[in-house]
Amino acid sequence: MKALKATLTCLFALTVVGCAAGNNMPVGNRALVMNSMNAGPVRAASAATPGTAKTNLPFFAMFNNAYKATLAENEPIGRRDPNNVDKYFIGLIDSAVKTLDGAFYDIDDAGSVQALIRAKQRGVRVRLVTETESLMDKHNPGQPRKSIAALRAAGIEIRDDKQAGLMHHKFMVVDNATVWTGSLNLTTSSMFHHNNNSVMIKSPQLAANYNAEFARMFDQNIFTPNDHAIPNPVVNVSGIQIQTFFSPGGNAMPTVHEELRRATKNIRFMAFSMTDKEILKIMLEKKAAGVKVEGIFDECLIPQYSIYWDLKKAGVMTAGDGNQALMHHKVMIIDDTTVVTGSYNFSKSAQTKNQENMLIVKSPLIAKQYVDEYIRIRSAAFDHKNLPAYDHPACNKRTPANPAAPATRGSLPGAMTPMELIGEADERE
Repeated sequence: MKALKATLTCLFALTVVGCAAGNNMPVGNRALVMNSMNAGPVRAASAATPGTAKTNLPFFAMFNNAYKATLAENEPIGRRDPNNVDKYFIGLIDSAVKTLDGAFYDIDDAGSVQALIRAKQRGVRVRLVTETESLMDKHNPGQPRKSIAALRAAGIEIRDDKQAGLMHHKFMVVDNATVWTGSLNLTTSSMFHHNNNSVMIKSPQLAANYNAEFARMFDQNIFTPNDHAIPNPVVNVSGIQIQTFFSPGGNAMPTVHEELRRATKNIRFMAFSMTDKEILKIMLEKKAAGVKVEGIFDECLIPQYSIYWDLKKAGVMTAGDGNQALMHHKVMIIDDTTVVTGSYNFSKSAQTKNQENMLIVKSPLIAKQYVDEYIRIRSAAFDHKNLPAYDHPACNKRTPANPAAPATRGSLPGAMTPMELIGEADERE
């Protein structure tokens, strides 16, 4: 009965939105849903490059299939899964006809690079913006990354920020009509090892918002705080209300505070980094008022400035994640109706220094998909303990900030940089 109920619920949801990329559905039910809905997610062997996927849905949310304990377990699962996020990302690139503009903190995944080059070769105008430090090889900083060299050799223009803050965006606009955004970097680890979420939204109005941000960076070389003029502050996609925010500057953090203050039932979060003290204050006030507050932090990013310890001390259900690699979400789910997602970590640097984007989505159907992801992430956090160390800049050079805290996969000796202390060390995967 439970499986049948899940199938019927997902069938209803698929008329408007994707069903969590199918990762939480039994395989038989997933096939039933996909074969019975013309608008649903389908393999696209006849319409796109084999091994990719597509959807005709106007709003489609996806989550990496990375719920096992170790990256050695997760990568083969993600690669085999026909609905893992990489299949849809490359499928979207392969669908581009005229234009493709992308801003990504990190660009190194071979499949993504090859897809971008294919797009350029078939006549699509491809333009990219990335973080300056991501231009160079991480093992040999004196040499350009092979991925960047290959893209430039194919004639693809790439701009970088040349700023102290991070060019931390993870978005793409295809043919001025479809927007891809979320927490996904274009790296193999980000696609197969880390917990990430992505949304693909078909809306020329939303595309115009992201085109304006891309133009500020690519055409005007603006990477410093500004008001980030947004042509369409509120966009409606098949009944789903979407607000767009950019930083540095902009109104992202104050709006997060407003949404949290409106909570009357529950607040759930999945946070790679959360250091904002006003968020802490509001969450504690809401808990005292009877709102259920709970969340999962990335274990590596619980340094001394994280609000993790204060929440835990106040009796809020919080835990470090159960993924050897990164729990890379930047998500809040409020009252089972509102979803906050994007590249935006909940920190001062995200608001004042870094290029970031954030969406606030009002939809019970979308919220349900993110609640399901939260439950999967929470289950992994409780099920997977004593994880192996993870060789990553966010996880090393860290001493536990709480003297009573047990050593974790990121608890290696050494001093932290200021960026690491606020949870925004070099994220390069």
